[in-house]
Amino acid sequence: MLCIPRIKLPLSLMEIFIFLLNIFKKKSQKNSTAIISEFETSFANRYNYPPALIVSRARIAFYFLLKNMDIKSGGEVLISAIHIADFVNMIHLAGFKPVAVDLKIGTYNIDYEDLERKINKNTVLLLVTHLSGFATDMDRIVEITRRNNIPFIEDCSQAVNTFYKGKRLGTFGKAGIFSLSLLKSVCTLMGGMIITTDLKLLDKLRSNIDQNVSSPSKIPLIMEAVKNIIIITAVTQPIFTLIVFPLLRLNMYREDFFARYQRTNKTVELRRLIPENMMVHYTWQQAVMGLSQLRSLQGREEIRIKNGQYLFDNIISDDKISVPAVVEGSDNTFWLFPIIADNPDRLKRFLLKNGIDSSKFLLVVLSEVNEFSVFSFKCTSGESIKAHTLFIPAHIGVTKKNLDHIIQVLKKYQASLTINT
Repeated sequence: MLCIPRIKLPLSLMEIFIFLLNIFKKKSQKNSTAIISEFETSFANRYNYPPALIVSRARIAFYFLLKNMDIKSGGEVLISAIHIADFVNMIHLAGFKPVAVDLKIGTYNIDYEDLERKINKNTVLLLVTHLSGFATDMDRIVEITRRNNIPFIEDCSQAVNTFYKGKRLGTFGKAGIFSLSLLKSVCTLMGGMIITTDLKLLDKLRSNIDQNVSSPSKIPLIMEAVKNIIIITAVTQPIFTLIVFPLLRLNMYREDFFARYQRTNKTVELRRLIPENMMVHYTWQQAVMGLSQLRSLQGREEIRIKNGQYLFDNIISDDKISVPAVVEGSDNTFWLFPIIADNPDRLKRFLLKNGIDSSKFLLVVLSEVNEFSVFSFKCTSGESIKAHTLFIPAHIGVTKKNLDHIIQVLKKYQASLTINT
């Protein structure tokens, strides 16, 4: 029996090879701009929005939004407890104070009561992050922010195709941002997309970005392309079953080497400046890749949603393992499928022994980052959720037979614990 890898990347080898061929080609400024504009327009069309705006990374998209939204400098920006650490740096370097909002136990949503507690006269913005494709209760977010006269931005990097009451996430707030990096539903190696209906804000952003970014080096993009090729190869059968999976089993009591290689942000620091290699233009070669990704997006999303929903409907929650609660009226995309386990290390080893790979969070809990101690973040529920989460395969490479095997192994795990107790 073939073993089941934890992930399957959205990019194809063909898309990457075309990118590597294009990276050494030159186009006129007019032609390269036209390709990027086509990608921005095509992406925004999914939301019935004006043409979007693409930058080098999602964190840079967030930074420029902070600098151009006419919010009071020095104010407090609220951010989810579990996030990419560098978003805190973007808030800090843009001239604001980051404030972490905790998550609610048993869910992947922010704790709305903690949100209310954190809002004060100095609050100027809320960043709502939809983790793992699980929708936030947007009725509550809209009500709370309107009552307190606070604008909000949605981070939909993990929720490109998630809906709340028939409306796409990313269309509720002042703007929506999307990461286009490794494993994202639309992947162009790197990149961050901004959508908004505020045309004045878009014009202001374009002008400000053009004044502050420079031409990118080809080397980081080539290195990221090679990384994607290595990961695609590693999770391809029979290589995964014959080589990679045995190594994972041998190392089950040590650091997860696969996760470490996959992780983009391996170190965290409190930055004094934004690195020059982030303040660069997005390339037309990436946009070609993005247009190809958009053409296959809906089909890929439908497969993963179907897989995730099948797991959600058939996994029986108990005091040992459970699935996160979902918000009523939401259509979730299960970007990664989380299990909340009382002992995720034990569960991970049990899955490995039964041919199933799994992974833990790659994002950080902001309160656990020593470099951010100056901000005095307190996120006890977020720390618990991260500590007890294990992601199991639900990606587009998983078959119905694989899903049934995963469900049966989880039942076997639960039964073994019941017998032992």
